[in-house]
Amino acid sequence: MKSVIILHHHEITLKGQNRRMFEMQLLKNCKQTVSGLLQRWQFSGGYGRFVVELSDSDEQNKTEIIERLRKVFGLSNLCVGLAVRNGIENYCSVAVELLKGKTFQTLRVDTHRASKMFPINSMEINRKVGGYLCEKFNVRAKMVQPDVTIFIEVLEDEAYIYSEKIPCAGGLPSGMSGKVISLISAGFDSPISSYQIMKRGAKVFFVHFHSVPYTTQNSIQQVENLVNVLTQYQFESTLFLVPFAELQQQIVLSADQKLRIVLYRRFMIRIAEKLARREKAQALVTGESLGQVASQTLRNISVIDEVATMPILRPLIGTDKEDIMHFAAKIGTYDISKEPYDDCCSFLAPRAPETWAKLEEVLEAEKNLDVEKLVRECLEKVEVKKFSYP
Repeated sequence: MKSVIILHHHEITLKGQNRRMFEMQLLKNCKQTVSGLLQRWQFSGGYGRFVVELSDSDEQNKTEIIERLRKVFGLSNLCVGLAVRNGIENYCSVAVELLKGKTFQTLRVDTHRASKMFPINSMEINRKVGGYLCEKFNVRAKMVQPDVTIFIEVLEDEAYIYSEKIPCAGGLPSGMSGKVISLISAGFDSPISSYQIMKRGAKVFFVHFHSVPYTTQNSIQQVENLVNVLTQYQFESTLFLVPFAELQQQIVLSADQKLRIVLYRRFMIRIAEKLARREKAQALVTGESLGQVASQTLRNISVIDEVATMPILRPLIGTDKEDIMHFAAKIGTYDISKEPYDDCCSFLAPRAPETWAKLEEVLEAEKNLDVEKLVRECLEKVEVKKFSYP
């Protein structure tokens, strides 16, 4: 009998000929996230799962191992249980061990035969093990919403038995879907949009525009804290800090105040694209949600997008604020984002920003600006910060 953690794959089980490539990336990510916690990495694969065998010395780190593995994209759930040689008596013995100390009145046994070599079918295993446990603990069987469920996964020579499935991050393994640049602020939205793209397997680089020294350092510190949290899901991150105040001042001097926010955003897209080309990223990511603020009307989004030469992904475009904040609490960014900060778009913000910008007016305003020079000067002053986990 061995102590094990069973890691069930998420949607990579639906992949075809390239499934093996996804599995190897997922395995690499699992190993990296628990590096330093396992004395020796022992695993077996196949049947849409990895199995980590825990030694006696690993038991003291089990809680931390579980917490780290829960954040690995590509895993559906993990289960802490015991491995035992196939046989009804062995299944019953292990199930009794798992149920000791639990208080329950109803139970169910749920068996899945990944290998059909074991001669007894799943329904018969359920009946025999369930009957034994009901008699042993003086409880009754209940198929729907029982107090406790014993899960049995039968392979060729052994079975994994456990009583709880712990949800994991789901999605695709980090590093399988190319690179993107995410425009991140210290607010609620952009960290969540970054997370959503990470969940689809993309490697996310971050760019933050700030107006220091005309605003406080708060936004920079909060963004660094947010990137630290998000790095737990992709192991390594790069943050580009772009000083934006001087460019903003040029816009203020040269353009109608109602167009400032749209012009700010167009320059952000230009600068972010330059960084994306440098890092060989294929798309930009923003935290925009339709109609949430003045720059996020359909008309303004279309005017801002006109300057882009690569896709701009907006995972939250149809998500309301309440759902975004709930998601922030779930992934650990809420407490950081709720703190007050100075957004660069609030520096020299217009009294009444345009919500229905006309492209011809914006293009006319940009004729008064040396666009290439302003972009180049911002890029020359970019500060780069690196983050790693664990």
